[in-house]
Amino acid sequence: MKTLTYAWRFLARSKAYTIINILGLSFSLACCLILMRYIHRELTVDTHCVDRNEVYGVIVDMEGSRGLSSYSNGNEKDSTYIDPRFIEMIGSAITMQDDYVLSGNQRFQANVLAVDSGYLQLFPYQVVEGKLSLDNPQSAYLMETFARKLFGKENPVGKVLRYSNGKDVTVAGVLAEPTCKTLLRFDVLLSSSLSEHWERIPTEFYRFSPGTDMAEINRIASIPRFVNPQMKDIDTRQETFSFISLKEIYWEESIMKSLREDQMFSYGVRSYLYVIGGICLLLFLTGVINFLNLYLVSSLKRGKEYRVKRIFGIHPQGLFGQMWIENLLLVGIALFFAWLWMEITTPWIEHLLAYHFVYTIFDVQLSVVVLVFLPLLTAGYSYFKYSRMSPIVSIQSIGQSSRSVRVRMVFLFVQYLFCFLLITLSLYFNQQLSLMLHTDPGIRTKDIIQANLIYESRDMAIYRDPAKIQERVDRINHIDQQLNACPHIQEWTNGYDWLPNPGYSTLFTNEAGQVQNVQVHTVCVEFFHLFDIQVLEGALPETDDKTATYFVANQAAMKAFGFDSCENARIAEDSNVRASRKDPWMPICAVVEDTYMSHVSEGIKPTVYRVFVGYGGDCYQIACAPGHTKDVLDYLRKVELDTYGSEDFEYSFLEDDMQALYRRDRQVAHIYTVFALVAIAVSCLGLFGLSLFDVRQRYREIGIRKVNGAQLKDIYRLLFRKYMFLLLVSFAVSIPVAVAVIIRYTENFAVKAPLGAGIFLWSLLLVSVISLGTLFWQINLAAQINPADVVKRE
Repeated sequence: MKTLTYAWRFLARSKAYTIINILGLSFSLACCLILMRYIHRELTVDTHCVDRNEVYGVIVDMEGSRGLSSYSNGNEKDSTYIDPRFIEMIGSAITMQDDYVLSGNQRFQANVLAVDSGYLQLFPYQVVEGKLSLDNPQSAYLMETFARKLFGKENPVGKVLRYSNGKDVTVAGVLAEPTCKTLLRFDVLLSSSLSEHWERIPTEFYRFSPGTDMAEINRIASIPRFVNPQMKDIDTRQETFSFISLKEIYWEESIMKSLREDQMFSYGVRSYLYVIGGICLLLFLTGVINFLNLYLVSSLKRGKEYRVKRIFGIHPQGLFGQMWIENLLLVGIALFFAWLWMEITTPWIEHLLAYHFVYTIFDVQLSVVVLVFLPLLTAGYSYFKYSRMSPIVSIQSIGQSSRSVRVRMVFLFVQYLFCFLLITLSLYFNQQLSLMLHTDPGIRTKDIIQANLIYESRDMAIYRDPAKIQERVDRINHIDQQLNACPHIQEWTNGYDWLPNPGYSTLFTNEAGQVQNVQVHTVCVEFFHLFDIQVLEGALPETDDKTATYFVANQAAMKAFGFDSCENARIAEDSNVRASRKDPWMPICAVVEDTYMSHVSEGIKPTVYRVFVGYGGDCYQIACAPGHTKDVLDYLRKVELDTYGSEDFEYSFLEDDMQALYRRDRQVAHIYTVFALVAIAVSCLGLFGLSLFDVRQRYREIGIRKVNGAQLKDIYRLLFRKYMFLLLVSFAVSIPVAVAVIIRYTENFAVKAPLGAGIFLWSLLLVSVISLGTLFWQINLAAQINPADVVKRE
């Protein structure tokens, strides 16, 4: 208790240093806690799974196109047969994005997941209302947020909804949102037995028996097999499989991007996480170094007290205990304020990180780790530093020894280095973001609406009745006719994908036998007109034959195949060539300019457009006359009301969708900027504390110099010189480190911002003005002192 009292008195006496130290550490800890919570969320995706290390998803690779799918185990004679004894459980899920349910006469757009009982055993969900069971195929379960959207505060259990396939389902329960991030997100959960023919490939998850050799399983699955074994003479396409643990699937960016249900699947980017982790580490080290520096400076004032205690035989444990208590008090108060800053800034931070904070046990664990280990680290270093010096020497020199000064300067040098790194990287990533945002994609994006106007059931089994099929066709034709009749619509097209979209990749070959993996987009002729994609050679097809198919290639594809002109240029899918069809070759009827259909950093890819004259789908892209987008939206609402009895439909603007491609890049740039400024603020607090100590230690020297005729400029030069030298050295060291980080981060970018001297000079200017500005007040006071006052005090 007496030690605690001594510690509190010391901190109270050193008010200036204590306040500066607490502020700097609390800012640093707040930033680190925010980023650590984000990193933890990314590393704990699907922890509600029974064992995400032992549950595997199926990745199918067919002719160069990879995706999450299912594995159909053959018979014992197949080379890819897996003994069922190794398979403990299989769960399947069928995803239906942009589906809908009816509550009364009101339609609600919903992402629907149809699952079997195996899936719920692998992925258990907490039930808020009702009981979770798939015994009744007509049962439906709503996620908590979706239930509130439909029924508000009213208990939805027992309510009847009509699913898009016309079948009534009864709400049997409400599911809580998992506290962890999930690979699959949905609004409505149905039993897959609600329909016998979903007519779509499910996503399967496997749990293998303990001790199963997964390397051997993947070796078996990697043996190529025919997609249609019964028709392998006609369809020569082959596919391979691989089983990837649920923990790793989330990081398979290329696979997750290929899924059409992008709203239902989430994925992570490792490089982005490394950036966040690097920022967190730099901020933590900046805060700890600043804390150590200021604590040591404040402790120097009572260096004689420590040495006298040692002379009179104080036990080492007692001295360490006093230092640990002081550090524990400082860290505890700083941690409290860190959580306070986090609570105050939560809405803004959630917007910055696109992450909703939920308090979990991890927050408690994180706080305990900080509270236990950080005081031990700082107190241990301080005790080690003081215990190494002899008592007599330390009494004679309180903070004036060259070793003490060097340690403080080294710490300050490291802080400056981190500041330069963060600011330089922030400036570069903002420059890279600006380059990508202002790179012309090569297509029209202005005044284009992307809308889902067709609200037919995703359960295609209900359209087996010819009358129902005709009703569906009539509704779709009615929508198409209404679009043609709108005077404010310049052009429209529909398909199964919206832009931005990389398409799918597959193997094509030319008559010379050169095989290329190219991106494929299936479109109609109007696609090129709507997006103003220029035809450079040849001509787009003009025919009324809705069964006709044509190939159009971009410049990159022509170059990849070695074609100088589309005249006599013919290509074919490699699988058709292998099938030895009589004439698999099709001419390239037109060459179009290169465009960016996805993220600019991925570059221009060889692309083949498969043009169907009669192609159509439920993803509408509508080019509006300038200034009439609102009129078109109002018109579409009337069309929807006339067709489906509801004015609601999902839509977006292509300009916004293209900008959304760079959401993660924008986050990286903004995060770097925000936390770099925090790092500078923390460093400035430390610099202010150091200058408060160092400058006042030199008051006597300054007084003597003024008596001997020193001018104000001489005093400024004397006191600024040391810090300016330190600043320039840290700047010089930061340059190669920043360059290495930038090169490593952008090594896979096809489009990169130039790495010029400008960002380094701006970094130097910004850090110099902010950090050295904090010295001005102290140095100005020192330069204005009266030598007579200094002599009296001395």
